Amino acid sequence: MIISSSFINKDGQSKSSPTFRGVPANPKYIPEVIGQIGKVAGEYIHTPEQKLFLGLAALMFQPFIDLKYAKDDKKTDAAIKSASKAMAGVITGVTIRALFLKLVDEYIGLDKHNLLNRLFKPKDIIQINMTDPAMAQLRMKQYKQALGTIFAIMFMLLFSNSKIDVPLTSDFQDLLSGMVNEDKTFIKSLSEVLDNRKKKISDWFNKKSQIFKNIGNKLKNIVYIIFDKSDKQDKKESDL
Repeated sequence: MIISSSFINKDGQSKSSPTFRGVPANPKYIPEVIGQIGKVAGEYIHTPEQKLFLGLAALMFQPFIDLKYAKDDKKTDAAIKSASKAMAGVITGVTIRALFLKLVDEYIGLDKHNLLNRLFKPKDIIQINMTDPAMAQLRMKQYKQALGTIFAIMFMLLFSNSKIDVPLTSDFQDLLSGMVNEDKTFIKSLSEVLDNRKKKISDWFNKKSQIFKNIGNKLKNIVYIIFDKSDKQDKKESDL
C-alpha cells in the first residue's frame, strides 16, 4: 500500500490536512471575508504556527484560570505548572514540527531520488503530475505538510514528551517558583536552574558512558578469551 493513498481520494483531492487549507476560498455558506482569511491562513499558517498560537493562548489564559478557580492553597502552584507546561510545549512543539517539515521538504518530492522518497513515494500525486503539474505541486505541498506533521507527532509521543518536555517543564517550574515563592531575582533563579540542569545532563551522560564502557570491557574479555584459546590450540598443534 502506498502511504500517500491515505491522504488522497480517487479524484485526486486531498482527504485532510493539518493546515487550514480545508477552508474554501469563497464558500456559499459563510461570508467571503472568512473564506479569504482561510485561504491566506492555508498559505502561511502551518502546523508549527498553529502550535505556537495554541501554546500562547494556553499561556495567556490557563494560569489566570488556575489563579481564579483552583483551591486557595494551590492557586500559585497550579498557575506556575500551567505556565511551565505551556512554555515547554511551545518551545519543543514548534521546533520539532518545523524540523520535521524541513526534513520532509528536503527528501520527499516529485523530483527526489532517495530511499526516504521511495518509501513514501507519492504515487497518486505523480499520476496527477502527468496531466496537471500545477495541481500536483499543490497536492505535494499538502502531502508533505501532513507527512511531516505525522513524523513530528510520532517523535514527540515516543521520545520528546518524556525526554524533553517533562525536564523542560520542571526547569520552568523551578525558575518560576524561585521568582514567585522565594522572591529571588530572575538572574539568580535562572543561574540555579541552569546549574541544576547541567548537573542532571552530566550525570545522565556519565551513567550512559559507564554502561557503554562496561559493554566494551565485556566484549574485550570475550575477544581475549577467543584469541587466547586460539593461540593455545595453535601451540598444541605445533608441538605435535
